[in-house]
Amino acid sequence: MNTFRRLALLLTLLLAVLPAHAQTTRKKAARKKATPSSKVVKAKKKKPNTKSQKPPVTDEPTDVQDVESAQPLVFGDPEQPQPATPDKPVTTDKPTVATPVKPPATQPSEPVHPNTRPSLANTPAVASGTVALFSVARTPATTEAAARLEGELTRHLQRGGDIPFVDLGTAFPPPEPTPLTQADGLYDEGRSAYDNLDPEAAEAKFRAAAEAYEKSPGDFRPERLGETYLFLGAARLLNGDTAGAKAAFVRAAVAEPSTRPDKALFGQDVQKAFEDARAEVSARPAGTLVVESKPAGARVSVRGQELGVTPLRGVTVPAGHHAVVVTLPGHTPYAAYTEVKSGASAQVKAELAPGPGLTAIRDASARAGGQAAFESETLPPDTAAIADRLDARYVVVAAVSQDKKGRLKAELQAWDVRTQARLRGVDIDLSGRERDKSPEAAAQQARDFIQGAISPRVAEGGASGQSLLKRPWFWAVVGGAAAVTAGAVFVATQDKGRPFNPITGGTGF
Repeated sequence: MNTFRRLALLLTLLLAVLPAHAQTTRKKAARKKATPSSKVVKAKKKKPNTKSQKPPVTDEPTDVQDVESAQPLVFGDPEQPQPATPDKPVTTDKPTVATPVKPPATQPSEPVHPNTRPSLANTPAVASGTVALFSVARTPATTEAAARLEGELTRHLQRGGDIPFVDLGTAFPPPEPTPLTQADGLYDEGRSAYDNLDPEAAEAKFRAAAEAYEKSPGDFRPERLGETYLFLGAARLLNGDTAGAKAAFVRAAVAEPSTRPDKALFGQDVQKAFEDARAEVSARPAGTLVVESKPAGARVSVRGQELGVTPLRGVTVPAGHHAVVVTLPGHTPYAAYTEVKSGASAQVKAELAPGPGLTAIRDASARAGGQAAFESETLPPDTAAIADRLDARYVVVAAVSQDKKGRLKAELQAWDVRTQARLRGVDIDLSGRERDKSPEAAAQQARDFIQGAISPRVAEGGASGQSLLKRPWFWAVVGGAAAVTAGAVFVATQDKGRPFNPITGGTGF
């Protein structure tokens, strides 16, 4: 019985040891057979298969099944260490599979096509164009406040001399002077009568010519009016009218102080009487002239000489009958004769009506200053039309309105038409209480925008300009990709024995 137990125990031990020994023997045999032979490699090199075409050498790896690998693929045998890769790679006629492919060099960014529109999100505005500024009233009650605000903003922006404004004089040139054909004809007839020693006819013609010239104070030529009065005084002097001659000489000296009688045409009596009249004019106490206009900022000229811009106060002028001309680009000129008395002040109030061209611009600016245009995310058509008509790059629009309590308020926007960048949300306090919201502060913000000191982020027009970061589907795709990637990493790190299937999300195929 003991012998039977011993035999059974021995048989059990043999059955337990022999399978493990056989498995170990098979593994060693498999590794021994898998070891490449240098002679085989050489044989392959010496006797290539001439029937098969030599594959082209490329940088891309080929199928691993076409070449006997120097290192067999071993799955799930962590007990045995993997043999080290030989220092010298085996040379074959086919590309080496184990050689890693270098990543391609970073390609330079594709050059921007000249006609490609740049990104507007971070494009700084550059002060390389002219500026058009308008202040509009959203209600009739704010018309005067809008006009005052436009003047203040323009004055503040022009103060430094670094902001080029649109030249309205070029955009709206003044009308051509009306030919004074009738007056010139009367003057020529008077000269002919005077040369023919007909002082009575000459006096009548020169008087009619002077009246014709004075009917067009905006078109008259001071030197021609001075000559007309000079010949009128000479004709009256020949007729024996000394007082009338003196009055005509005084008018000639006032109309054009540089008027002088030609010694070849006039005798000593005319020259002496004219010099006495000039001396009397010079001895008179001067008067003052006050000129106002609506809108303000118009140029004032007297006798063809510019005196300043409106409102013009206390300008000293010689006493006499003066032609005052008030002009503003885009508006119909104002011209009238004004009598300035010695030691007194004469006042002129000019109402300047806008011309057809400026009227169209003003109408467009009123629409560009509306609430809908201020809330638009793209360049309003009226703003673009203003820039095109005035050849301006920057269009600044201030809109004046009233709140529910009747208090005045204003808002300013500025567009860079070239890049379609916009400055928005500039509030203006018209009460003078908040200095940081004064017209001067608003003008400074507009200056910074025009000069590129600030570059607000704006949305590009069209679907292509909408940022991907603001699209909901973009974040949904990013979230889904992140979830799939996380699952792949988790499975790959947890189960090394079976490959991960990216289609089913599981392992194995």
